[in-house]
Amino acid sequence: MSEEFSGEQKLRIVLESIIRNVPKGEQSKKYGVSEEEFQSWHDHLIQNGGKIFDQSQQYNSKSRHVKKKMGPLAKLFLIFSLFTNLGLLIFGIVYLLNNDNKKEELVEDEINSIDSPVNLVDRFPDAVAPPTEGKKEEAKDADIEVMLENARVKPLPSKSQDNNIENLLAQPGKIAIPSLIPPVVATEPENEVTFLGRSYEGRHVVYLLDVGTYVLDGNDSVEQFNQSKEALVSSIITLSPNSYFNLVLYWNLRETAALGKTILKASQENKKYAIDWITSLGDSRESLKVDRNQYYPKELLYAKPIAGIIGPWYGLSTAISFDPDLVFVLAGNLPEYDRSEVPRSHYEGLGKVNFEKLQSGENLNTNINALSRETARKWFYAITPIASLPANEEEVEKMALTRLGFTTSDQGKPVYTPLAWDKAFETFLSGLEVGFDRIPQTHVMLSLPKYVSWPSPLLNSVREFTESSRGSFSLNPFLP
Repeated sequence: MSEEFSGEQKLRIVLESIIRNVPKGEQSKKYGVSEEEFQSWHDHLIQNGGKIFDQSQQYNSKSRHVKKKMGPLAKLFLIFSLFTNLGLLIFGIVYLLNNDNKKEELVEDEINSIDSPVNLVDRFPDAVAPPTEGKKEEAKDADIEVMLENARVKPLPSKSQDNNIENLLAQPGKIAIPSLIPPVVATEPENEVTFLGRSYEGRHVVYLLDVGTYVLDGNDSVEQFNQSKEALVSSIITLSPNSYFNLVLYWNLRETAALGKTILKASQENKKYAIDWITSLGDSRESLKVDRNQYYPKELLYAKPIAGIIGPWYGLSTAISFDPDLVFVLAGNLPEYDRSEVPRSHYEGLGKVNFEKLQSGENLNTNINALSRETARKWFYAITPIASLPANEEEVEKMALTRLGFTTSDQGKPVYTPLAWDKAFETFLSGLEVGFDRIPQTHVMLSLPKYVSWPSPLLNSVREFTESSRGSFSLNPFLP
């Protein structure tokens, strides 16, 4: 085993054990030699220095010749000289390890060193390619010459320095342990819509607002209409950027306008368009007629409901064509639409319509007998809270007959022949282009003036549809 190491390598192994205070057994195991062989190297170094490991036969013969001729005094001087050189050599190694200006010599020394062949590839990429044998020997000779030269010019270390040699040695660098990158948790997009303080599950929503001039009739109608607009604005503002929406305005029998031809991304720009449209709606009949037509009219929309679908069902058909998850309907007293604004073509599909009564109206008050009047009064007393009753029986009778469709209202508007709302609902269901499993969840908020109600066929059909769509129906949600 010892033949595999040169004299210089043996010297380094022994010096490493001495400088770093490595036990004999550990050092022997590290380099694969027996403890006896390592001990012999150690004894030879102490007695004769590193020259006895040189492989030159000529140098050995000369050494033996000199030994024979040396006297005791010469031998003593030689031993002293060896220890002096050895001390200087140790000091030179320490100096090289701690000298920042000698980094290149330190790197080459560590690359060629037997006890440090690893971890240099990452720190010094140029050391990856192995040098040739000739270059290795030249590098070793250069290292020895540098260390000997430093040993000659530097003074001997003091005793205190000898004791702290180990503290002066550079500590080997630690390999950095890579830290694990925590997994990225992708947040799920928000999947809910807030309306009037409640949250509803869904990402695609259509808002449907009744903007007929009839929504402004009555003492509290303007306030209810403004509150409806505020509720829409508040809901649109809180929409998640991952949501989609559209705003549809409807009025009379078959009139609509939408914010876009398709459902829109709930971006800040689209939200602003919707909010500007809602807030621009005035609280007078003239301004409302103008402001509701700012965006896409029914002629430019994809939905083309068949004849016979009128009123809120026409608006719902348009909203459902956008394939939403949720539909919020803010409805008004549509049966009181202005007949002068509706062409005859909008009545198609509703069966036979008496246009004379529709256009001129007829006061049916003259043919009501006393028993019918009394029955109407008692019925009105039974369904109306005491706080909401008029001051006298005459007003009670008028309101009761108006609610039952027997007479004119207190504003002098004629009572018209009621439309076939039940037939309109059946036509709406048959004209749906989606199955019942894909009908959006529909929530209807109906705002009516006091003492006014929708016709029973219309009211009952709206309630039925909202229940079948897993939605809800509320009457006058904005009244105290």
